[in-house]
Amino acid sequence: MKLLQNRLFLSAALALSTPLLASETMRGVLDRRGADFIIETSEARYQIVASPKVLASLPSLESPTFVNQSNGKRYAFEFKGEIRNNEFHLDEVPTNVAGTHSKTGILHFDLITNQYKLGNDIVKFGFTKVLNGYEFDEISKQSFVNQKIIAEGYIDESNTFVMEALTPVNLFSADLPDPAPENIQRKINEIGHWNFLLREMAKNENSQSKESFRTIIAEDESTEVEPGDKALIITLGGRQGDTFGSVNGHFVAGLGKVLPDMSLQAEVSNAYVTNSKDILSGNTALSNYFSHTVQGQNNYRPTYTLIAYGIDSKKLKQFRDALEESHIRFRTNKLDITPQFNCTTETVKALAKTGIKGNYKQYDNYLKGLLSIPLALPFLGETSNIIHYSLKNDSSRFHPTAAYYSFVGAFLQEGFRKQQGIKRVDFVFYPQIPSNRPVGGISLGSIWKVNKFKKLYEKYEVNEETLLSPVELRPLLMQELQAIPFM
Repeated sequence: MKLLQNRLFLSAALALSTPLLASETMRGVLDRRGADFIIETSEARYQIVASPKVLASLPSLESPTFVNQSNGKRYAFEFKGEIRNNEFHLDEVPTNVAGTHSKTGILHFDLITNQYKLGNDIVKFGFTKVLNGYEFDEISKQSFVNQKIIAEGYIDESNTFVMEALTPVNLFSADLPDPAPENIQRKINEIGHWNFLLREMAKNENSQSKESFRTIIAEDESTEVEPGDKALIITLGGRQGDTFGSVNGHFVAGLGKVLPDMSLQAEVSNAYVTNSKDILSGNTALSNYFSHTVQGQNNYRPTYTLIAYGIDSKKLKQFRDALEESHIRFRTNKLDITPQFNCTTETVKALAKTGIKGNYKQYDNYLKGLLSIPLALPFLGETSNIIHYSLKNDSSRFHPTAAYYSFVGAFLQEGFRKQQGIKRVDFVFYPQIPSNRPVGGISLGSIWKVNKFKKLYEKYEVNEETLLSPVELRPLLMQELQAIPFM
């Protein structure tokens, strides 16, 4: 491994939130005046000029049909383009961010004044929301104390910075990682990266750890990651610990760019159905995706992320654009998750259009598909059709955990890395943010095992006659969900 010179994190606050390849960027909210769309900032308003394709996405971003922020505030965005007089010529669909302001520093808590400080500035936490009986609580807040973080949010009426998303500095970065925990590195050395990621990280003792880390799992030692390099992000959200309804996990992909200080400017294209977490389907900055106090995945479960450096920027843009039609569907329709249409199917299809494919094992699915054709007959109903679809397609094309591992397998193949121009691949483990919420872990590895948990969900979380309170449900969740890594 070649050592890189140490670099300062001067632009770390922007790195997790700025859209890719921006000629000029600004943050604000979307407004509408008749047929025109407006960017509204604290200082000015700009009428948007954009291509028909970009303009087609703005109505469902400005006024989502089914999802809104529970604090009543409009979603904030970062816009890429160019200011010309009172117009903003928008280059691409904007990126959802946690707020219009950001700060970086060490978070302190003053026991005397009962106030939080970021550096020397008094700050406070933004809104939270009780879901499944739990929220981003005092345990969550205290878990960030004495850490250097990137915080995003807004300035309130009293001129105080309100933090809506908090992410540890250097966790998502292109610089060389800090050493992994000793037990983790020892296990990697013993069994190799594939067995470590497939087996060891799935174990509850590791997936429920409170210690985040980033480690290099593959690299081309003849070259180095440099400023300007582009990156592909693949991330799996594991199972939640507070419900039987999330055992399949959540899978998305995204794109990034290495900045001059080696921080990573990045986003994910988060395909998400109607939900109670206020999550807006669309291009989402990393801090918002992982660490928002309501919308962040890590409030609810651990995440497992791959970052591959050296991918062609044209492919990444093509992937981003390919998903937008699906995002509009997610934002404007109240959709059910099915094997045929979900976060994984749409992400995998969009990646495949660019020539980026996981390590699929399709050979046995052709025969299964042929033998199960009768199940696709319309009069047999939706369940039979789902079974036929699942048999004829490799699960890596529609199931989150399988899709994630298919890319682990691809990234660890030297031939695939050479084909895609990949210089280095990092693995990032981001644990569930501490709180009173039961801790999740790795998600279910097969769609064929989900029926058990679906029945438990319907019986104890939906059916009013057998509904359990969060306190009553907790021991049952622990008993059943802790067995998932061994299934």
